[in-house]
Amino acid sequence: MDNVMTELKAKPVIKDKFWIVEEDEKKIATIQAIEEGGFVYVHDDHREKFPSVNVLKKKLNITFDKSVSRKPKIAATTDVYGFPSGFKTYNCLYDVSRKLPIFTKSAKSKSYFCAGHYAIKFNNTWTKAFCPKLITLQRYEFLGPFKTKEALSEELKNHGE
Repeated sequence: MDNVMTELKAKPVIKDKFWIVEEDEKKIATIQAIEEGGFVYVHDDHREKFPSVNVLKKKLNITFDKSVSRKPKIAATTDVYGFPSGFKTYNCLYDVSRKLPIFTKSAKSKSYFCAGHYAIKFNNTWTKAFCPKLITLQRYEFLGPFKTKEALSEELKNHGE
């Protein structure tokens, strides 16, 4: 019996910068181009750096879809993966490793926001935030995302805040 490795497909989200990796039509990972050169393959909490797409393709048996999705980038609603944004959303992504629903407020924006309600810890104080910038959540401790203000308030009570 042959030991056949499953073929993974990388579908571009942002041309030459960001891909969603699928196995049997299920999203399992992401690939990101990094500023210092190379690419990062992110699967669960594991990050692996590769010097080139070709090395990544060979090691992980990934096929890259060449065309960027022609689907409209505007969401039918203002929700991003089930979390409220209050905006017309563009370039919706789901950060698998951090479990964050991400979007931009315009088609060409490079500023990413996280849909939903959050508590962010600034100077040992929890502050409530709705759709904070992704960079803020990368820099500070946070709780979320939550679908409602009430769910966020309940979680803060459980944290003794």
